[in-house]
Amino acid sequence: MDSKSYRLREFINPADGRSLVVDASAGLVLGPLPGLEHFAEAMRPISHLVDGIVASSGQARHFTGRTRTDAALLVRADWTNALRGPDFVLPPETISHIPLLNPSDALDLGASAVVLYFLLGHEEQIEAGCLRTTVQLALQGSQVGMPLVVDVQPVGPRVVLRDKAIELGVSYALEGGADGVAVPWPGRASLEMILKMSTGIPVWIKPTSLEAVESELAEALSLGAAGLWLDGRLFSWPDPLGVLETLRAKVHKLISVE
Repeated sequence: MDSKSYRLREFINPADGRSLVVDASAGLVLGPLPGLEHFAEAMRPISHLVDGIVASSGQARHFTGRTRTDAALLVRADWTNALRGPDFVLPPETISHIPLLNPSDALDLGASAVVLYFLLGHEEQIEAGCLRTTVQLALQGSQVGMPLVVDVQPVGPRVVLRDKAIELGVSYALEGGADGVAVPWPGRASLEMILKMSTGIPVWIKPTSLEAVESELAEALSLGAAGLWLDGRLFSWPDPLGVLETLRAKVHKLISVE
């Protein structure tokens, strides 16, 4: 087993091929998020409930004392203002997408993978830049054994058919050499297409809402998805620990997903 495969097994359970990941890195773009104002305190109780936690390079310093029973660390490799909506205090006039670290930097931080946004629906140079960075990080990651997970974001104003945009983002990610992809729930038909394209590559589903998460998870797992990718909204939900315990059990078949 090469080092990249070994690191993937740190946040994809080798017993069932399933994974529950929490992405807590959006504060890098959006500022302090509800429930994450005290990052270390928020992460501590969930570290044994999830398989991986995505953090910025600055947040990663809070994970230096991890043990084998704690969640693996995945490090956000880039910054963008594309996720800031019109209600943000400083809405973007132009879209920026800036690489922040490379796989060697992530290795120094003790990470098990790097995570990269792939932005869709903006000017051509933004998508071209995302593809270029995907290829660069995939090549560099192969040299040091660091997996790359691409986080597909169909957030631009040019997105008309959202499900097709997600499919396109996945195809770009796979073409660029990604070792895994996280996608917003695209609907059953599009997810089937995505899973066909990504044979052998893990696909995580980002749910549309707390109310829909269990039904979307059940359908995704039945089709062969790797699991669930939750964002910072988790920490504004009622009883996030209880929600995680339930979802962990469903992802890893400890209770029925039906």
